[in-house]
Amino acid sequence: MVICLHCPDQDDSLEEVTEECYSPPTLQNLAIQSLLRDEALAISALTDLPQSLFPVIFEEAFTDGYIGILKAMIPVWPFPYLSLGKQINNCNLETLKAMLEGLDILLAQKVQTSRCKLRVINWREDDLKIWAGSHEGEGLPDFRTEKQPIENSAGCEVKKELKVTTEVLRMKGRLDESTTYLLQWAQQRKDSIHLFCRKLLIEGLTKASVIEIFKTVHADCIQELILRCICIEELAFLNPYLKLMKSLFTLTLDHIIGTFSLGDSEKLDEETIFSLISQLPTLHCLQKLYVNDVPFIKGNLKEYLRCLKKPLETLCISNCDLSQSDLDCLPYCLNICELKHLHISDIYLCDLLLEPLGFLLERVGDTLKTLELDSCCIVDFQFSALLPALSQCSHLREVTFYDNDVSLPFLKQLLHHTALLSQLIYECYPAPLECYDDSGVILTHRLESFCPELLDILRAKRQLHSVSFQTTKCSKCGGCYIYDRHTQCCRFVELL
Repeated sequence: MVICLHCPDQDDSLEEVTEECYSPPTLQNLAIQSLLRDEALAISALTDLPQSLFPVIFEEAFTDGYIGILKAMIPVWPFPYLSLGKQINNCNLETLKAMLEGLDILLAQKVQTSRCKLRVINWREDDLKIWAGSHEGEGLPDFRTEKQPIENSAGCEVKKELKVTTEVLRMKGRLDESTTYLLQWAQQRKDSIHLFCRKLLIEGLTKASVIEIFKTVHADCIQELILRCICIEELAFLNPYLKLMKSLFTLTLDHIIGTFSLGDSEKLDEETIFSLISQLPTLHCLQKLYVNDVPFIKGNLKEYLRCLKKPLETLCISNCDLSQSDLDCLPYCLNICELKHLHISDIYLCDLLLEPLGFLLERVGDTLKTLELDSCCIVDFQFSALLPALSQCSHLREVTFYDNDVSLPFLKQLLHHTALLSQLIYECYPAPLECYDDSGVILTHRLESFCPELLDILRAKRQLHSVSFQTTKCSKCGGCYIYDRHTQCCRFVELL
């Protein structure tokens, strides 16, 4: 247990009262708000409205719920690309229906108006900056040019008149009302609409919902899949769909739990688990694999990695148990021999030999850019097995080793090796064991006295960028102390 001396009690009386900043609306904003309040006038004005005003009026109408105006704007949208971006968070069923009715009007037009250029409408949340700028210069290219090409991805053979790009998020067992409506709408118009889903999150699996999704969404267009809080037995049900995901680039397995069909006192035997994992299909394009809180990975990591066809760029494993055999297989897996990012965190490695991990670092020394070994309870002699290979990873840009149990003498030894890595721009090291007393209390004055000498070890070999030393999180409040080269003192950070 680690205890900090901070742990402040929150006192509302000490909170600073900040004066709210207020910016008066511009004349243009006032004119737009006045126009939107007269729906008939606003709709009639769309044919003569300058293109530069479309984005800002659309945003105002979307935010304030002028669904009639939204419906009318879709068939005359003067740009080939329309993305909701963060506005999707404010999209309710009525707003969705209005926009889809606008698309119906557009699709029903036998002769398309010269003004309308819409080809792609994007319901994804992660398109940023679509409303940026004044809409007269910097912001307009976001609408006039497509951030995502209209052409389908390599594995997607379906071509439609209009592409609707969406992101089905948080499918918690059952589909929500808006997602159900969108899927049904697209299914009824499948001859003229291509519903293109780049990212699919399944959180708690209901077979009927999955079947409903894939009636409309083409699996070969999905590029990122997140499976969360599902049973390992249900992976077998998803295998036919996984086989169709020929463009899958990123796969996240998060909290893959036991079995729902057996009682709490029963567990799947190892042979059954191995059989279920071995049924995973080959993933031909996968580049990024994230595994978090998957208990059945222990002893089966080699089988998980077997399904990869191309060499991975990113491998992230956290909150899992690993066996010695799992580490032993890593240097010999051909599909991770070109890793650019390796993240291992919140895994108890204290009882394992890390020489195989050192051999893996040797193999990926020419490609590895990010290395994270955090909260793994690694001690001095284990870290020593990694040092020769670590100093050969000449392309490393970021390393983090915080929350491991290393002594001050060994930390100095580690820094002598990382000092040779000239491309590092971000480094986070663990505070040495000498910074805690016998009861686990963090002694910040010791960390402040050690760090200048530690920084000098690095500074003697190369220029420093972002370098910090971080204590283990406090068992009471979850915060920690960080010493960095810029502040040159310990500061308390509340971690979420």
